[in-house]
Amino acid sequence: MTTSAEVAQAAMTDVLSAVAGELTLAQGTCARLDSALGQLLHAAPADQRGAVMRELHAIDQLNQQIAAVAGFVERLSGKMGAVTIDVADALGAITLGEVAQRIGEGVGQAAVAAAEPDDDVDFF
Repeated sequence: MTTSAEVAQAAMTDVLSAVAGELTLAQGTCARLDSALGQLLHAAPADQRGAVMRELHAIDQLNQQIAAVAGFVERLSGKMGAVTIDVADALGAITLGEVAQRIGEGVGQAAVAAAEPDDDVDFF
């Protein structure tokens, strides 16, 4: 495994595309959450539906925000020339192994991930 102190060069266009892809995955997760809250709305007592509706609206706004940023980043990636940057420190700072792995693979640096996906801990 490459350490974060080692140089890992990547094309900026690849970095931005990888980040846009990760945002697109987050948007999909947000859409699933929106759907789950929609199901809760139908199951909620009438006096609690207003609170659930406010949360549905917040999730919808978050979904739109993620989509806007993903599109913006993807469009930026198309405007980049032959710029390369060192991504090792930034990849090493990602604490979710799956995210680090996907972005690392997207920039051709799969071995730079800080943690293996199996090392992630979910608390819920």
